[in-house]
Amino acid sequence: MRRLLPQSRRAPPTRSTSPRPPASSSDNTHGETALVHEAIVSSVASLIHPGAPPLISMGHASTQGVNHIAVQLQSSTQSDNRSSAQRDDSTTPKHSIHDVSAARANEPARAPTECTATSSTTAASPKATPSPAKDAFAVTLRFTQTLMKRLPDIVDGNPAKMAVGLAKTIIQIKDAVKDNMDAVERRIASTGAQLMILEKAFTDWSPHTEEQESMNQFKRTLADALEELTRLSNEWLARKIADHEDEKLRIAIIFERVNEARIHFELATGIRVFKIVCTIQKDIRLSLLDRLKPSLIADHKYYLVGEQREALRRAVCTPGTRVYILGNIIKWANDTSSESQDIYWLFGPAGSGKSTIAYTVTRRFELTADVDDTIILGGNFLCSRQFEETRYENAIVPTLVYQLALKCKLFADALCRSGKFETVHQNVRAQLEDLLVGPWRESYAIMGNDSSGQRRYLVVIDALDEIEQQGGATFLRQLLDIINDNPLPGLKFFVTSRPDPDLVKHVESFSRKQTFRLQDVEKEEVQADIEKYVEASLPDCKGLEEMKDLIEFAGGLFICAATVVRHLTPTGRKLLPGDQRSRLRNLFPRAGTVAPHLSSKVVAPLDKLYLQILSAAFSELESEELSARLRILHTFLCTSEPISALSATKLVCDNSDETDLSSTEIADDVLSQLHAVIYTDAHQRILSYHKSFSDFIFDPGRSGKYWCESGVHHRLLAESCFRVMNGGLRFNIANIHTSFILDSDNHGLPRQVAQNIPPALRYCSQNWGHHLSNTTSTTSDPLANTLEDFLRLRALFWIEVMNLLDTRGMCDPMLRTARNWVSKLPNHSALAQQLAEAASFALYFSASPASSSTPHLYISSLATWTRKLEPCQTWKTYFPRIPHFATNGPQPNFPLLSLELGSDVSAVACSEDGRWVASSSRDGVFCVWDMSTGKVQRVLEGHTPWVSLVVFSSDGTRIVSDSAGPSMRVWDVSTGKVQSVLEGHTSWVTSVAFSSDGTRIVSGLGNGSMMVWDVSTGKVQSVLEGHTNWVTSVAFSSDGTRIVSCARDQFVRVWDVSTGKVQSVLEGHTEEVASVAFSSDGTCIVSGSHDRSVRVWDVSTGKVQSVLKGHTDWVTSVALSSDGTRIVSGSHDRSVRVWDVSTGKVESVLEGHTEGVTSVAFTSDGTRIVSGSHNRSVRVWDVSTGKVQSVLEGHTDLVHSVAFSSDGTRIVSGSNDKSVRVWDVSTGKVQSVLESHTLADAVWSVAFSSDGTRIVSGSLANQSVRVWDVSTGKVQSVLEGHTDLVSSVAFSSDGTRIVSGSVDKSIRVWDVSTEKVQSVLEGHTRGVSSVAFSSDGTRIVSGSADQSVRVWDVSTGKVQSVLEGHTDLVSSVAFSNDGTRIVSGSFDQSVRVWDVSTGKVQSVLGGHTGGVSSVGSLGADTCIVSGSADKSMQMSDLQLEPHMAQEDLNSNSDHTQALTGWLLLSQGEYHVMFVPPNANLPKPPCILVLSNSPSSFVYLENTALGLQWHKCYSPMSACVESG
Repeated sequence: MRRLLPQSRRAPPTRSTSPRPPASSSDNTHGETALVHEAIVSSVASLIHPGAPPLISMGHASTQGVNHIAVQLQSSTQSDNRSSAQRDDSTTPKHSIHDVSAARANEPARAPTECTATSSTTAASPKATPSPAKDAFAVTLRFTQTLMKRLPDIVDGNPAKMAVGLAKTIIQIKDAVKDNMDAVERRIASTGAQLMILEKAFTDWSPHTEEQESMNQFKRTLADALEELTRLSNEWLARKIADHEDEKLRIAIIFERVNEARIHFELATGIRVFKIVCTIQKDIRLSLLDRLKPSLIADHKYYLVGEQREALRRAVCTPGTRVYILGNIIKWANDTSSESQDIYWLFGPAGSGKSTIAYTVTRRFELTADVDDTIILGGNFLCSRQFEETRYENAIVPTLVYQLALKCKLFADALCRSGKFETVHQNVRAQLEDLLVGPWRESYAIMGNDSSGQRRYLVVIDALDEIEQQGGATFLRQLLDIINDNPLPGLKFFVTSRPDPDLVKHVESFSRKQTFRLQDVEKEEVQADIEKYVEASLPDCKGLEEMKDLIEFAGGLFICAATVVRHLTPTGRKLLPGDQRSRLRNLFPRAGTVAPHLSSKVVAPLDKLYLQILSAAFSELESEELSARLRILHTFLCTSEPISALSATKLVCDNSDETDLSSTEIADDVLSQLHAVIYTDAHQRILSYHKSFSDFIFDPGRSGKYWCESGVHHRLLAESCFRVMNGGLRFNIANIHTSFILDSDNHGLPRQVAQNIPPALRYCSQNWGHHLSNTTSTTSDPLANTLEDFLRLRALFWIEVMNLLDTRGMCDPMLRTARNWVSKLPNHSALAQQLAEAASFALYFSASPASSSTPHLYISSLATWTRKLEPCQTWKTYFPRIPHFATNGPQPNFPLLSLELGSDVSAVACSEDGRWVASSSRDGVFCVWDMSTGKVQRVLEGHTPWVSLVVFSSDGTRIVSDSAGPSMRVWDVSTGKVQSVLEGHTSWVTSVAFSSDGTRIVSGLGNGSMMVWDVSTGKVQSVLEGHTNWVTSVAFSSDGTRIVSCARDQFVRVWDVSTGKVQSVLEGHTEEVASVAFSSDGTCIVSGSHDRSVRVWDVSTGKVQSVLKGHTDWVTSVALSSDGTRIVSGSHDRSVRVWDVSTGKVESVLEGHTEGVTSVAFTSDGTRIVSGSHNRSVRVWDVSTGKVQSVLEGHTDLVHSVAFSSDGTRIVSGSNDKSVRVWDVSTGKVQSVLESHTLADAVWSVAFSSDGTRIVSGSLANQSVRVWDVSTGKVQSVLEGHTDLVSSVAFSSDGTRIVSGSVDKSIRVWDVSTEKVQSVLEGHTRGVSSVAFSSDGTRIVSGSADQSVRVWDVSTGKVQSVLEGHTDLVSSVAFSNDGTRIVSGSFDQSVRVWDVSTGKVQSVLGGHTGGVSSVGSLGADTCIVSGSADKSMQMSDLQLEPHMAQEDLNSNSDHTQALTGWLLLSQGEYHVMFVPPNANLPKPPCILVLSNSPSSFVYLENTALGLQWHKCYSPMSACVESG
């Protein structure tokens, strides 16, 4: 019975790092001998260091004997393992030889296997046709039989000799039967072939002691095997008939034992080879080390200690940081495609982390390689100025070549064969060509063309910018040129440096490169990486607010964060967590404490770095050369926004015409030399990589001779800005062709702006204020004269440019900055006032819709600027053809800015610098507005339903608000986000205030108590109690030691913040006190009350200093100017009043709100007031020159009648106030008042004689007609005859007759010379209210209470026509001059124009809010004048009616008309002019309103508009006027 034998052991597969093609079944001895040596060492290394990457470099040897043994031994191993594996896979993939044998023995009738069938088919004779099974058995029998027959011939007492004989016999038999063998027989044949290889390897070789024991064991195994084979041969010869399967299996088992013994022997021999190779490798290494003289410290494996470590710290990236860039580099390195670039250049500013990335990459491909890597580290050179051997470019190539030779034997052999080691003393190009390019290309050719079998190497070169004398840039250029001319397949180069601009251009010219700019990494990503780094480095400080400051300080540069980390983790000792946190807090103190001052230990590494860079760039320059370059550098750093090198040159050049090539070259040279700290963006603007460089330059103790004295340089730049502007600013600089369209509709405007406003002019226009404010003023400062000259006219053109640049919002702050600067100079108060006036005008324009069309800076804003102060008054003289704008009544104090909200204003506040206004309305909208443009800056969301209180912190960065609930919110103005929520109130919040330092908030409550809060913690510090009713207002003193409060209990209380006690109670108000405020010096308190008074209190005594009265309703809000000289108060009487504190008198009354004023506040400079009202608006007022305006001496009651003089220069009016008044049309002023009617004698009708010398009037009570001498104002005659009141009178054109109409229903015609009645006209069914002559005196028109208008023939006294259409009493009628039209006014509030010939209405004019009492026509019959019961007179131009209109928005919830202020022409297509809506401009065709209330009018005659608008400017007109 046949037994199953145990499965034989297999040798472990040899590890291979690269895929190999499988060997064929006949490839017994020569399969892969070329790489055998390498594979042996890899196998041995894998046994010694399991899991480690293959150490190919350890397998190179130059001794022929060792190589010969290694090749022969390994060839047998690989051939055996691979061919047998292949055969096993093709026949029995999942079974051992023994399993297959057993299966065959048990199933003799089974069909042959694929291999057997194939073999039989190949070997069968064409003449014989045996069965397949029989044929296969015969063929396989031959191999076994032949072997059994030949065994006796090779039996020998010497096992080695017998083994060789056996191997030869097996090979001979195999060659004879060729492929006619099954798997077992092929395995036996393979073992025989391997024995033959051993015989060749042992020739002329004596084993060392280490191998002797393995050799002896191998011999014993062979002896046993041969003895058993001999026994089998004898048995076969005795039987002569072979049990084929049994014999074959026994023989196979014997050969398996022989094969295992061989493997053990080869392993021992391989280890010996490994030791020999190491010895030889050491010799080679020492030889190369001596010849190449590489830098050892430049290698990443070099361990820095002591002073070296202090000078240079090498570290890998913190885990989780630089993920994207590292992934990008690794992907590039492992990319084996032909498209992959040979060089990867990573560049960025000094301190951005390039070296840490390079060090991480180097370690990654040497020590922590991934199994999927297709490349290993071939060499690395980490440049550094700190060490002699790492700062020169001629050390780079020898070091890299030395390291690469240790990794690649073929390259080492080629390098040794070249023998050009003297090149180490030559230039970089020679080194690259002789030591790298030549040997590498020779070695690569030996490797063959199959890239899959070739090892690839990565070369890392870090910080080339650290090489002396620009050597790093030279090296990279040479490397690029060499590789471009001589590609080095199998090598990749990873290089880092700073971004030399010239080098960037050079690199961009090569195709086979990849670049990465670290400054292009998103700021958020860099900050996140820095955050991970500092948290990993300072775990005990994690979560501190100062950590955020540290990250912000770093500004995207790792070196800045690293310097702080180094300060907190000193070498040699470990700081306690508490000490570490303390140091961090000292570096970055919180708000309200001393500003941070970084210690010298923190900034020292940065200073050293910056001094190195500056010294390398400027050390060899002469004094003048250095000065010129520093002037450019300081300009780069002092500008408030990045500029180009050309713009910087224009700024520092004394004469713009001399901005020549040399000046530009100096700027370019500075940029090139200092590329490590400054760079250009995509728009060619110069930027500094980090603020720390600017801090360094501006500190004389740190930067030494490179120091920039900022005040001096800012003066230079301020002067340069005005010089550039004086040369570049001009009227209509963008050549805008028409004034009728908005800028947004002028599609060619952006191109014109770019062409006509060069970058230098753009910069100077936007930033002269920055440089001026940073200039220290002197007693007789020449910049004051520069500003004075600028204001004459250039400032107006500057506003134009700023509007075109869409930066008009900067005009007001810049001019106010200039005013503040000038205010510090002696004897320049007039200039300061002019700057304030110019600032007000700039805000008036920039916050107006007029700014949407640049020509309307002149046509609208300058035209409607009513104040007659310099410089605006002079500006107007240069523009004689802009529209004429005038106002009747008190001169308007138009708000400079009006913010229209969608609902009632519930709260308003202004930041102290006047930049922001916060407002809340009852529709829930809570906004922060930019005061310079009137645009919403932020919408703050979170309160419901609306904000009832809002206050700014003194620095304008935060807002505290409340929505009448138990909690308050503190907001960050810059982000619009909630910083904290203050909760814990015991009642609703009624008032709130910040302390001046922003650290505390006081809130007043509805239950009479107050709470003081710590802003940083959100906790209550103290509760103040004493008021017995609702606290209406609270405020801190400027020093934060006291709080003032007022309440509905009529008291004002002063509190000590430290104790929470009441210091004093101020009594005097008789009703609720609504508002309180401290003076800036804390000596005074001002309060406003529902008793309509404002009181000023002395804090020290608690006594009233003065009581200010004038408001006619509740005083709702008060505030003091910062200098304590003025008080502003707002009232329910709709007015804002400004008071002089010293006199208690009103300085100005600001009117315009249509409902009660709820809140008022001063800007910090006291020149502006912001007010909020229930009328849904917030207004900003200029009060620097405001005075109480005189009240127009006008009618005080209903105006019944008006008439023009024939020349149109005067108007006469009669009123219920019993007076007749004569007005000057051009000024709207009263020329004379005619008074003679009795006390009860209301003037019902008036008219001029044609020559203007007489006026006729009809009275109400005495039924008389009076004729007046205009020159004397005396009555000439009294005409009597009517039986009821005289309602209307008129002169004939020749002045010889007067017509009068009466309530007695009759019309009488009088002869002026005789004072007799000529005729009486009757026909009206009710009283006659108005009469008038035609110009030729042949007709009379009359209006009546019967709602009709009648035309009479004077000669016959008959009615010619009756005109009907009015719906109420016709109060006034008049003929046009040509007699073709009649105008009538009625109590139905309308004015109608009739065609006399047809009796039809031509137009109906509205606008009056009361019954029209009088009408008349003027001039060319297109001008109509009317008077009304609304106490106003209106003038309308019929020519405007079909063309001109006021733009309106019907967006109000009550659907009332909301005017935008634009006058539109031709159905709204053309924007003619913008007039502030609150100017009360009449609605076209009305052009003038005369009334007690201020109203405005516009004359467009002789104006240059539309395509002619550029003619509105006349440079000579001002000269003529001044002359």
